[in-house]
Amino acid sequence: MLVTLRNVQGFMLLSTQRHSRSSISRQHSSLNEAVSRTHESSEKPTVAIIGSGAVGCYYGARLWETKEYNVKFFMRGDHYTISKANGLAVTSVEGDIFIPPDELMAYDQVENIGKADWVIICLKSTGIEALPELLKPLLDDNSRVLSIMNGLVDEDIVRLLEGLGDNDKPVLTRCAAVYGGMALLCSNRTAPGHINHSYAGKLTASLAFSSDKFTDVNVHKEAVLSFWEPTRGFEFCYDDNLVRARWSKNLWNLPFNGISVAMNGITVDKIVQDPGLRKLAYRGEYT
Repeated sequence: MLVTLRNVQGFMLLSTQRHSRSSISRQHSSLNEAVSRTHESSEKPTVAIIGSGAVGCYYGARLWETKEYNVKFFMRGDHYTISKANGLAVTSVEGDIFIPPDELMAYDQVENIGKADWVIICLKSTGIEALPELLKPLLDDNSRVLSIMNGLVDEDIVRLLEGLGDNDKPVLTRCAAVYGGMALLCSNRTAPGHINHSYAGKLTASLAFSSDKFTDVNVHKEAVLSFWEPTRGFEFCYDDNLVRARWSKNLWNLPFNGISVAMNGITVDKIVQDPGLRKLAYRGEYT
């Protein structure tokens, strides 16, 4: 079946078993011990943001403002230095966030973060080879990993983490679960220590791998829904089918991303309003 821009909405509506966080009440005490356990004396779960750029800082700041998590940002270079000194500022159409320097937990050495309940990966795909050395100090058997890299590298992450070759079947042993995340977000790092969120923010996650210790899929679904439930400023959805979630995201990426880059960062609304660019978007979808 050929899926075009005109029936993307219909395709999304036909997708079954998609669950919004708003349909799940917050029942942390009813989840598996892996959800409720913490590494911090403050009894707040620890969240490590690996890749604290435009995407990682936005979602990390949204988690921080709930005051329910110890959010630790792994940063480098001027972004680390300036954020550590002046704080992290997120300007957003959904409400600004400022994490003052005395409250910002920023690190330039991943070993100093300690073990994490949740690790959120927001790296560019070119940085995936560095993941084993970044992740291993953070993980134990109960940690959960969410990769917000359009859900296309989750198998590679497990292979690298477990030291497997391309022909080996990925088996997860170093943490409880790995989720694929797909973000529909317009966000930019405009300067070190400053993020500008201009549009959207919907985040979809699907379970990619789980360890033998936790075999109940519903436990993993409830864990990630409960994790994001306190946040505001964007919609979070869980999709039971990772392939469907990837395909849904690519229906957006394929026709628009190339044109946006080629046209010096033009936004989607301008693409669809311009007859020539709109025609080009349709052509990109068909090829």
